[in-house]
Amino acid sequence: MIKVKHWLRSYFNSGVDEQRYNDINSQITIIYFFSFVGMLVTGILSVNALFDNNYLLALTLIISHIVYFLCFYIYKVTKTIKLSLAIIVYSNFILMSYLVYSGGVANTGPLWIFILPSIALFINGLIRGIAVILAFIALISLLMFYPGEALLATSYPLEFKLRLLYCFITVSALSAYYEYARETSYLHTLELSRKYELLSRLDPLTQLSNRRDATNTLEHEQLRLARNAETLAIIICDVDYFKKINDSFGHNAGDHVLVELAKLFKHCSREQDTIARWGGEEFLFILPQTNISHAQDFAAKLHKALEQQQMCYQEQVIEVTLSMGISELKPEQSIQEAISIADKYLYQAKQAGRNQTFPQISAVKYDAADKAVTG
Repeated sequence: MIKVKHWLRSYFNSGVDEQRYNDINSQITIIYFFSFVGMLVTGILSVNALFDNNYLLALTLIISHIVYFLCFYIYKVTKTIKLSLAIIVYSNFILMSYLVYSGGVANTGPLWIFILPSIALFINGLIRGIAVILAFIALISLLMFYPGEALLATSYPLEFKLRLLYCFITVSALSAYYEYARETSYLHTLELSRKYELLSRLDPLTQLSNRRDATNTLEHEQLRLARNAETLAIIICDVDYFKKINDSFGHNAGDHVLVELAKLFKHCSREQDTIARWGGEEFLFILPQTNISHAQDFAAKLHKALEQQQMCYQEQVIEVTLSMGISELKPEQSIQEAISIADKYLYQAKQAGRNQTFPQISAVKYDAADKAVTG
C-alpha cells in the first residue's frame, strides 16, 4: 500500500518543476491526474462492456482510454499544456454526449454526465467553462427532446429526461458558483500578495524604494553592466542639518520635508532611474546609462530645483539644502566599493561646507545665501 502511494505521488508530481509558476504546475498536475483517472475508469468499464457483449460501448471506451493516454503522452513529449487540457475537456464532452445518445449499460450512461461541469470549469475557467456547459446542455436537449427520439439510439421516459436535465443544470450552477468564488478568492489573494510585495519594497513614509529594493536593483544593474558596455552612476544624498530641522520644527516637520523631497526627486528623475530612501535622511540615486559627468549635471538640477522650491510646514518656511557624493559603478567593481566611494565624496561635501556635490567635476558650488557661485 505504501509503495502504491509512493508511486502515485511520484507519478502526479513527475511533471512539476519548482522553478515554474504554481499555476503552471497545477495545470500539469491536472493533466496527469485526469489522464490517470480517465485511463483507469474507461479501462475498467471497457472490460466490463466486453463481458456484457456490448462491443460498441467497449470500443468507445477503449478509444477514450487511448485518448486519455495520448493526452498524457502529448504533454510528456511536446510539453504543450493547452493542447493536453483541451483534449481532456472535449474528449469528455464527446464521451458524455455519446453516453446520452446510446444510453450506455442499461440506460445508466447519462448518469456520468455530472462529471462534465467540474472538469470544464476546473480546466477552462469560469467563462469558457460555462460556454462548454451551455453547449453540452443544448446538444443533449436536442438529442433527448427531438421529436420521436429520432436522434437517440435508445429511449428514455420523459420524466427521466426532464429530471436529468434539471439536475445537470443545478449541478452546473453550483459548480459555476464554486468556481466563481474560487477565482474571486484567488484573485483577491493574488492582489493582496502583490500589495504586500510592493509594500516590502517601498519606504512607508516617502513611498520611494527602500534599502533592500535598491540593493536588488544594484545587483540587477551590475549583471547588466557585465553584459553591456554601459555606465551607471550612484549618488548618495543627505539632507543638511536634518537634526536641527527636527529640533526646531518637530519630527512631523522633518517627515514632511522627507516626503516633499521625495516628490521633488521623482519629478527631476527619469523613468529608468531608481530613487531609494537609504536610511534616515539619506537617499540613494541609481542612474543607468549615466557617467559621473552627467550625474553631476543631474545633481546640479536637484540643487537648483530645491532652491526654487520653498519648503513650508504649518506656515513656517524651512530652509533645506542637500549634500551629495557621486561614484560610477564599473563592471569589475563591487557594489559596496562604489557605494563607499560615493559615501566618501558625500563626507567631503559636508566637510567642505555642505549644500554641494563631490567630486566637483563641473566646479559648481551651490550656496544657500548666494544661490549659485562658480568656483
